[in-house]
Amino acid sequence: MKQTVLHDIHQKLNAKFGEFQGWRMPAQYTEIADEHRAVRSAAGLFDLCHLGRIEIVGTGAQALLQKTFTRTMEKISVGAALYGLLCNDQGGILDDALLFCLAEQGGNGRYLLVTNAQSTDKILAWMTTQATGSSVEVADRTASLAQISLQGPRSEDILGKAVGPQYKKIKPRHFRLFKLADAEVMVSRTGYTGEQGYELFVPTEQAPVLWNTLMDAGKNDGLAPCGMPARDLLRMEMGYPLYGVDMDETRNPFEAGLGAFLDMGKEFIGKDALSAIKERGTEVKLAGFAMMDKSIPRAGGSIFSESREIGAVTSGALSPSVRKGIGLGYVVSRYAQPGQEIEIEVKDREIVAKIVQLPFYRKK
Repeated sequence: MKQTVLHDIHQKLNAKFGEFQGWRMPAQYTEIADEHRAVRSAAGLFDLCHLGRIEIVGTGAQALLQKTFTRTMEKISVGAALYGLLCNDQGGILDDALLFCLAEQGGNGRYLLVTNAQSTDKILAWMTTQATGSSVEVADRTASLAQISLQGPRSEDILGKAVGPQYKKIKPRHFRLFKLADAEVMVSRTGYTGEQGYELFVPTEQAPVLWNTLMDAGKNDGLAPCGMPARDLLRMEMGYPLYGVDMDETRNPFEAGLGAFLDMGKEFIGKDALSAIKERGTEVKLAGFAMMDKSIPRAGGSIFSESREIGAVTSGALSPSVRKGIGLGYVVSRYAQPGQEIEIEVKDREIVAKIVQLPFYRKK
Protein backbone atom coordinates (compact mmCIF):
# COMPACT_ATOMS: atom_id res chain seq x y z
CA MET A 1 0.00 0.00 0.00
CA LYS A 2 1.33 3.46 -0.88
CA GLN A 3 2.23 6.01 1.80
CA THR A 4 2.51 9.79 1.51
CA VAL A 5 5.54 11.87 2.44
CA LEU A 6 3.63 13.01 5.55
CA HIS A 7 3.14 9.48 6.92
CA ASP A 8 5.70 9.86 9.73
CA ILE A 9 4.09 13.12 10.84
CA HIS A 10 0.69 11.44 11.02
CA GLN A 11 2.19 8.66 13.15
CA LYS A 12 3.67 11.20 15.57
CA LEU A 13 0.21 12.77 15.84
CA ASN A 14 -1.12 9.30 16.85
CA ALA A 15 -3.30 8.98 13.77
CA LYS A 16 -5.27 5.82 13.13
CA PHE A 17 -4.78 4.70 9.55
CA GLY A 18 -6.99 3.15 6.91
CA GLU A 19 -6.85 2.22 3.23
CA PHE A 20 -8.18 4.88 0.85
CA GLN A 21 -8.02 4.29 -2.90
CA GLY A 22 -4.82 2.26 -2.59
CA TRP A 23 -3.11 4.55 -0.07
CA ARG A 24 -2.49 4.22 3.66
CA MET A 25 -4.09 7.45 4.83
CA PRO A 26 -4.95 8.93 8.24
CA ALA A 27 -8.48 7.91 9.19
CA GLN A 28 -8.65 10.01 12.35
CA TYR A 29 -6.47 11.75 14.91
CA THR A 30 -9.20 12.29 17.52
CA GLU A 31 -12.92 11.71 16.95
CA ILE A 32 -14.23 12.11 13.40
CA ALA A 33 -17.05 14.34 14.69
CA ASP A 34 -14.48 16.62 16.39
CA GLU A 35 -12.44 16.91 13.20
CA HIS A 36 -15.61 17.69 11.25
CA ARG A 37 -16.55 20.35 13.82
CA ALA A 38 -13.10 21.93 13.59
CA VAL A 39 -13.52 22.50 9.85
CA ARG A 40 -17.04 23.91 10.19
CA SER A 41 -16.12 26.23 13.10
CA ALA A 42 -12.38 26.91 12.81
CA ALA A 43 -10.03 25.04 10.45
CA GLY A 44 -8.73 21.62 9.50
CA LEU A 45 -5.57 20.43 7.77
CA PHE A 46 -5.69 17.49 5.35
CA ASP A 47 -3.00 15.44 3.62
CA LEU A 48 -4.06 15.21 -0.04
CA CYS A 49 -0.80 13.82 -1.40
CA HIS A 50 -2.67 10.71 -2.54
CA LEU A 51 -4.52 12.66 -5.23
CA GLY A 52 -3.18 12.48 -8.78
CA ARG A 53 -1.27 15.47 -10.18
CA ILE A 54 -0.72 15.39 -13.93
CA GLU A 55 1.18 18.13 -15.77
CA ILE A 56 0.30 18.91 -19.39
CA VAL A 57 2.87 21.06 -21.19
CA GLY A 58 3.56 22.22 -24.74
CA THR A 59 2.22 24.00 -27.78
CA GLY A 60 -0.54 21.41 -28.02
CA ALA A 61 -1.56 21.55 -24.33
CA GLN A 62 -4.55 23.83 -24.76
CA ALA A 63 -5.84 21.88 -27.77
CA LEU A 64 -5.48 18.57 -25.92
CA LEU A 65 -7.49 19.84 -22.95
CA GLN A 66 -10.10 21.41 -25.21
CA LYS A 67 -10.62 17.90 -26.62
CA THR A 68 -10.49 15.89 -23.38
CA PHE A 69 -11.86 18.23 -20.68
CA THR A 70 -15.59 18.98 -20.64
CA ARG A 71 -15.03 22.70 -19.96
CA THR A 72 -14.01 25.15 -22.65
CA MET A 73 -10.49 26.48 -22.31
CA GLU A 74 -11.88 29.98 -22.92
CA LYS A 75 -13.07 29.87 -19.29
CA ILE A 76 -9.62 29.49 -17.75
CA SER A 77 -6.71 31.92 -17.71
CA VAL A 78 -3.29 31.95 -16.04
CA GLY A 79 -3.74 31.88 -12.27
CA ALA A 80 -7.19 30.30 -12.39
CA ALA A 81 -8.70 26.89 -11.63
CA LEU A 82 -11.63 25.16 -13.32
CA TYR A 83 -13.63 22.09 -12.23
CA GLY A 84 -14.74 19.69 -14.94
CA LEU A 85 -15.00 16.11 -16.14
CA LEU A 86 -13.25 13.70 -18.47
CA CYS A 87 -15.60 11.35 -20.34
CA ASN A 88 -15.30 8.37 -22.63
CA ASP A 89 -16.86 8.12 -26.09
CA GLN A 90 -20.12 6.83 -24.59
CA GLY A 91 -20.37 9.79 -22.21
CA GLY A 92 -19.37 7.75 -19.15
CA ILE A 93 -17.39 9.63 -16.50
CA LEU A 94 -13.70 8.69 -16.52
CA ASP A 95 -13.04 11.11 -13.66
CA ASP A 96 -13.83 14.53 -12.29
CA ALA A 97 -10.86 16.83 -11.93
CA LEU A 98 -9.61 20.30 -11.09
CA LEU A 99 -7.55 22.03 -13.78
CA PHE A 100 -5.04 24.80 -13.04
CA CYS A 101 -3.60 27.05 -15.75
CA LEU A 102 0.04 27.65 -14.78
CA ALA A 103 1.13 29.38 -18.01
CA GLU A 104 -0.34 30.01 -21.45
CA GLN A 105 0.65 32.07 -24.46
CA GLY A 106 -0.75 31.56 -27.93
CA GLY A 107 -1.75 27.96 -27.26
CA ASN A 108 1.61 27.08 -25.71
CA GLY A 109 0.57 26.21 -22.20
CA ARG A 110 1.38 24.52 -18.92
CA TYR A 111 -1.44 23.03 -16.89
CA LEU A 112 -1.87 20.94 -13.77
CA LEU A 113 -4.74 18.43 -13.64
CA VAL A 114 -5.66 17.11 -10.18
CA THR A 115 -7.46 13.76 -10.35
CA ASN A 116 -8.88 11.26 -7.88
CA ALA A 117 -6.28 8.87 -6.47
CA GLN A 118 -7.79 5.73 -8.00
CA SER A 119 -7.96 7.39 -11.43
CA THR A 120 -4.40 8.69 -11.74
CA ASP A 121 -2.91 5.84 -13.80
CA LYS A 122 -6.03 5.55 -15.95
CA ILE A 123 -6.20 9.26 -16.76
CA LEU A 124 -2.45 9.48 -17.32
CA ALA A 125 -2.57 6.65 -19.87
CA TRP A 126 -5.74 8.01 -21.51
CA MET A 127 -4.36 11.55 -21.82
CA THR A 128 -1.08 10.20 -23.20
CA THR A 129 -2.98 8.25 -25.86
CA GLN A 130 -5.06 11.29 -26.76
CA ALA A 131 -1.86 13.37 -27.05
CA THR A 132 -0.27 11.00 -29.59
CA GLY A 133 1.03 12.95 -32.58
CA SER A 134 0.75 16.35 -30.91
CA SER A 135 3.47 18.56 -29.44
CA VAL A 136 2.53 18.09 -25.81
CA GLU A 137 4.03 16.26 -22.84
CA VAL A 138 1.77 14.53 -20.31
CA ALA A 139 3.71 13.83 -17.11
CA ASP A 140 2.86 12.30 -13.73
CA ARG A 141 3.84 14.75 -10.96
CA THR A 142 2.10 12.87 -8.14
CA ALA A 143 5.36 11.73 -6.54
CA SER A 144 7.28 14.99 -6.97
CA LEU A 145 4.55 17.46 -5.99
CA ALA A 146 2.76 17.27 -2.63
CA GLN A 147 -0.71 18.62 -1.84
CA ILE A 148 -2.04 19.84 1.52
CA SER A 149 -5.51 21.28 2.14
CA LEU A 150 -6.34 23.97 4.72
CA GLN A 151 -10.11 24.32 5.12
CA GLY A 152 -12.47 26.26 7.38
CA PRO A 153 -13.65 29.78 8.31
CA ARG A 154 -10.32 30.63 9.96
CA SER A 155 -8.21 29.24 7.11
CA GLU A 156 -7.36 32.65 5.65
CA ASP A 157 -6.18 34.00 9.01
CA ILE A 158 -3.95 30.96 9.44
CA LEU A 159 -2.60 31.19 5.90
CA GLY A 160 -1.87 34.89 6.38
CA LYS A 161 0.12 34.17 9.55
CA ALA A 162 2.09 31.42 7.81
CA VAL A 163 2.88 33.49 4.70
CA GLY A 164 3.56 36.76 6.52
CA PRO A 165 3.66 40.31 5.06
CA GLN A 166 3.76 39.12 1.43
CA TYR A 167 0.28 37.58 1.77
CA LYS A 168 -2.37 38.82 -0.66
CA LYS A 169 -5.98 37.68 -0.86
CA ILE A 170 -6.83 34.98 -3.38
CA LYS A 171 -10.11 35.00 -5.29
CA PRO A 172 -12.20 31.81 -5.30
CA ARG A 173 -10.97 29.30 -7.91
CA HIS A 174 -7.69 31.20 -8.37
CA PHE A 175 -4.17 30.70 -7.08
CA ARG A 176 -1.04 32.64 -6.16
CA LEU A 177 2.60 31.74 -5.56
CA PHE A 178 4.08 32.51 -2.14
CA LYS A 179 7.38 31.94 -0.40
CA LEU A 180 6.40 29.78 2.56
CA ALA A 181 8.56 27.56 4.78
CA ASP A 182 11.58 28.31 2.53
CA ALA A 183 9.75 26.93 -0.50
CA GLU A 184 7.77 28.35 -3.40
CA VAL A 185 4.23 27.22 -2.71
CA MET A 186 1.28 27.37 -5.08
CA VAL A 187 -1.80 28.25 -3.01
CA SER A 188 -5.25 27.89 -4.58
CA ARG A 189 -8.55 28.97 -3.08
CA THR A 190 -10.29 25.68 -3.70
CA GLY A 191 -11.66 22.81 -1.64
CA TYR A 192 -14.16 20.00 -1.17
CA THR A 193 -15.77 20.93 2.14
CA GLY A 194 -18.17 23.81 1.49
CA GLU A 195 -16.04 26.11 3.65
CA GLN A 196 -13.58 28.78 2.60
CA GLY A 197 -10.34 26.95 2.10
CA TYR A 198 -7.05 26.57 0.32
CA GLU A 199 -5.03 23.82 -1.32
CA LEU A 200 -1.26 24.13 -1.22
CA PHE A 201 1.14 22.52 -3.70
CA VAL A 202 4.83 22.20 -2.87
CA PRO A 203 7.80 20.02 -3.91
CA THR A 204 7.37 16.74 -2.03
CA GLU A 205 10.56 16.97 0.01
CA GLN A 206 9.38 20.29 1.49
CA ALA A 207 5.88 19.09 2.43
CA PRO A 208 6.69 18.08 6.05
CA VAL A 209 8.06 21.56 6.83
CA LEU A 210 5.01 23.17 5.19
CA TRP A 211 2.63 20.98 7.23
CA ASN A 212 4.38 21.87 10.48
CA THR A 213 4.48 25.57 9.57
CA LEU A 214 0.72 25.61 8.98
CA MET A 215 0.00 23.67 12.18
CA ASP A 216 2.13 26.12 14.14
CA ALA A 217 0.43 29.13 12.50
CA GLY A 218 -2.97 27.75 13.46
CA LYS A 219 -2.21 26.64 17.02
CA ASN A 220 -4.28 29.49 18.53
CA ASP A 221 -7.04 29.32 15.91
CA GLY A 222 -8.41 25.86 16.58
CA LEU A 223 -6.62 24.23 13.63
CA ALA A 224 -6.90 20.43 13.77
CA PRO A 225 -5.33 17.71 11.62
CA CYS A 226 -8.15 15.81 9.90
CA GLY A 227 -8.48 12.40 8.29
CA MET A 228 -10.24 11.07 5.21
CA PRO A 229 -13.58 10.16 6.91
CA ALA A 230 -14.02 13.74 8.15
CA ARG A 231 -13.39 15.02 4.62
CA ASP A 232 -15.88 12.48 3.27
CA LEU A 233 -18.51 13.63 5.77
CA LEU A 234 -17.93 17.29 4.88
CA ARG A 235 -18.28 16.68 1.13
CA MET A 236 -21.38 14.54 1.70
CA GLU A 237 -23.08 17.38 3.59
CA MET A 238 -22.51 19.53 0.51
CA GLY A 239 -23.94 16.86 -1.79
CA TYR A 240 -20.65 16.56 -3.70
CA PRO A 241 -20.38 13.15 -5.43
CA LEU A 242 -17.16 11.17 -4.92
CA TYR A 243 -15.66 9.38 -7.90
CA GLY A 244 -15.58 5.62 -7.46
CA VAL A 245 -18.40 5.82 -4.92
CA ASP A 246 -21.21 7.97 -6.34
CA MET A 247 -20.13 7.85 -9.98
CA ASP A 248 -17.90 5.94 -12.36
CA GLU A 249 -17.63 5.07 -16.05
CA THR A 250 -21.08 3.45 -16.00
CA ARG A 251 -22.64 6.82 -15.08
CA ASN A 252 -22.93 9.94 -17.21
CA PRO A 253 -22.84 13.57 -16.01
CA PHE A 254 -26.60 14.07 -16.41
CA GLU A 255 -27.32 11.08 -14.17
CA ALA A 256 -24.76 12.30 -11.62
CA GLY A 257 -26.18 15.84 -11.51
CA LEU A 258 -23.08 17.32 -13.14
CA GLY A 259 -24.59 18.54 -16.41
CA ALA A 260 -23.65 22.13 -15.48
CA PHE A 261 -20.00 21.19 -15.97
CA LEU A 262 -20.42 20.30 -19.64
CA ASP A 263 -19.71 23.10 -22.11
CA MET A 264 -21.83 21.71 -24.93
CA GLY A 265 -20.94 24.59 -27.26
CA LYS A 266 -17.54 23.02 -28.01
CA GLU A 267 -16.34 19.64 -29.23
CA PHE A 268 -14.96 17.17 -26.68
CA ILE A 269 -14.72 13.40 -26.30
CA GLY A 270 -18.15 12.04 -25.40
CA LYS A 271 -20.07 15.13 -26.53
CA ASP A 272 -22.08 13.36 -29.26
CA ALA A 273 -23.23 10.66 -26.86
CA LEU A 274 -24.03 13.23 -24.17
CA SER A 275 -26.03 15.36 -26.60
CA ALA A 276 -28.23 12.34 -27.33
CA ILE A 277 -28.56 11.55 -23.61
CA LYS A 278 -29.53 15.14 -22.84
CA GLU A 279 -32.22 15.07 -25.52
CA ARG A 280 -33.84 11.81 -24.43
CA GLY A 281 -33.34 12.29 -20.67
CA THR A 282 -32.02 9.80 -18.13
CA GLU A 283 -33.83 6.90 -16.50
CA VAL A 284 -32.12 7.53 -13.15
CA LYS A 285 -30.68 10.51 -11.29
CA LEU A 286 -28.41 10.97 -8.30
CA ALA A 287 -30.47 12.47 -5.49
CA GLY A 288 -29.89 13.53 -1.92
CA PHE A 289 -32.16 12.28 0.85
CA ALA A 290 -32.56 12.83 4.58
CA MET A 291 -33.81 10.22 7.03
CA MET A 292 -36.92 11.00 9.06
CA ASP A 293 -35.46 9.35 12.18
CA LYS A 294 -31.94 8.76 13.49
CA SER A 295 -31.22 5.80 11.20
CA ILE A 296 -27.94 5.92 9.27
CA PRO A 297 -28.12 4.92 5.59
CA ARG A 298 -25.27 2.87 4.17
CA ALA A 299 -23.94 2.38 0.65
CA GLY A 300 -25.62 -0.50 -1.14
CA GLY A 301 -28.92 -0.19 0.68
CA SER A 302 -31.99 -0.39 -1.55
CA ILE A 303 -34.30 2.60 -2.04
CA PHE A 304 -38.05 2.01 -2.24
CA SER A 305 -41.24 3.89 -2.97
CA GLU A 306 -44.36 2.20 -1.63
CA SER A 307 -42.41 -1.09 -1.40
CA ARG A 308 -41.27 -0.86 -5.05
CA GLU A 309 -37.49 -0.79 -5.45
CA ILE A 310 -36.48 2.39 -7.28
CA GLY A 311 -32.74 2.67 -6.65
CA ALA A 312 -29.77 2.21 -4.33
CA VAL A 313 -27.74 4.24 -1.86
CA THR A 314 -24.20 5.21 -2.91
CA SER A 315 -23.12 7.30 0.14
CA GLY A 316 -24.59 7.60 3.62
CA ALA A 317 -23.68 9.00 7.03
CA LEU A 318 -24.95 10.67 10.18
CA SER A 319 -24.51 14.41 9.60
CA PRO A 320 -23.37 16.40 12.65
CA SER A 321 -24.44 19.64 10.94
CA VAL A 322 -28.06 18.71 10.20
CA ARG A 323 -28.25 16.10 13.00
CA LYS A 324 -29.81 13.34 10.96
CA GLY A 325 -28.90 10.57 8.58
CA ILE A 326 -28.21 11.80 5.04
CA GLY A 327 -27.29 10.06 1.83
CA LEU A 328 -26.89 10.09 -1.92
CA GLY A 329 -28.29 7.48 -4.25
CA TYR A 330 -29.53 6.84 -7.75
CA VAL A 331 -33.31 6.69 -8.08
CA VAL A 332 -35.71 6.42 -11.02
CA SER A 333 -35.82 9.99 -12.34
CA ARG A 334 -39.47 10.71 -11.58
CA TYR A 335 -38.81 10.08 -7.88
CA ALA A 336 -35.87 12.52 -7.70
CA GLN A 337 -37.98 15.59 -6.87
CA PRO A 338 -37.41 17.33 -3.48
CA GLY A 339 -40.18 16.44 -1.05
CA GLN A 340 -40.69 12.96 -2.51
CA GLU A 341 -41.14 10.45 0.30
CA ILE A 342 -39.12 7.24 -0.05
CA GLU A 343 -37.95 4.33 2.10
CA ILE A 344 -34.32 3.36 2.68
CA GLU A 345 -33.17 -0.16 3.51
CA VAL A 346 -31.32 0.03 6.85
CA LYS A 347 -30.44 -3.25 8.59
CA ASP A 348 -33.18 -5.15 6.74
CA ARG A 349 -35.83 -2.56 7.60
CA GLU A 350 -37.42 0.04 5.34
CA ILE A 351 -37.03 3.46 7.00
CA VAL A 352 -38.86 6.58 5.80
CA ALA A 353 -36.78 9.35 4.20
CA LYS A 354 -37.37 12.33 1.92
CA ILE A 355 -35.62 13.57 -1.20
CA VAL A 356 -34.14 16.99 -0.41
CA GLN A 357 -32.66 19.90 -2.33
CA LEU A 358 -28.86 19.83 -2.15
CA PRO A 359 -26.74 20.84 -0.35
CA PHE A 360 -27.80 19.33 2.97
CA TYR A 361 -25.74 21.93 4.84
CA ARG A 362 -25.97 25.67 4.24
CA LYS A 363 -23.85 28.20 6.08
CA LYS A 364 -25.85 30.66 8.17
